[in-house]
Amino acid sequence: MNKLLLTTTALVLGLAFTADALADCNGVYLGLRGGVVKHKLDNPKSGGTGNSNDDFDKNRFMMSGALGYRYNYVRTELEYVWRNKVNQNLTDEDGDTVRQEFKTQSYMLNAYIDLAPYYWITPYIGGGIGYTKLKYSSKYPEGMTSGNESFNKKRFTWSLGGGLSVKATNRFNVDAGYRYYDMGDIKHDSGKKTGVKAHEVYGGVRYVF
Repeated sequence: MNKLLLTTTALVLGLAFTADALADCNGVYLGLRGGVVKHKLDNPKSGGTGNSNDDFDKNRFMMSGALGYRYNYVRTELEYVWRNKVNQNLTDEDGDTVRQEFKTQSYMLNAYIDLAPYYWITPYIGGGIGYTKLKYSSKYPEGMTSGNESFNKKRFTWSLGGGLSVKATNRFNVDAGYRYYDMGDIKHDSGKKTGVKAHEVYGGVRYVF
């Protein structure tokens, strides 16, 4: 009888402790992320040099802020993503220098599934939808106007990714992950469209209030 009583008491206390721990993990959270992003443009237009998919294939710094809510295995959040712009000079067939600039920033609604949320380390998967502000310009030297163009539009964006989360405390988490973005396309003055993709690797922190 004493053993049964002790076992029952331990089970009740364990369930109570687990319930408190689960409650501590849930709630509104703030997240900060930083990392590198590599844009990939499909057949972008360059100043007379022909088509290339490497014009903006360079690593750039990114950072983001998110406001979200976590409940058990599921997290949802609103996120703003800022990315450093890409500047480069190209030389066309006539030997003229073309100055190109490209920049993106996204506003996303994300959802994540934590596969083992109450362990110290848990993998997660997620995706998001939103829109991206695409800014592109191609300019010849001063005095030349032929061939200059610019683009500044919002485009529907979706993303998929995953990563690992380490629980420092029940309320504080450290994340590392990868995301793939499809940011729509750039429409050039010639009528041709350039698809914009991106690969992102990031680290971040989250705190549940």
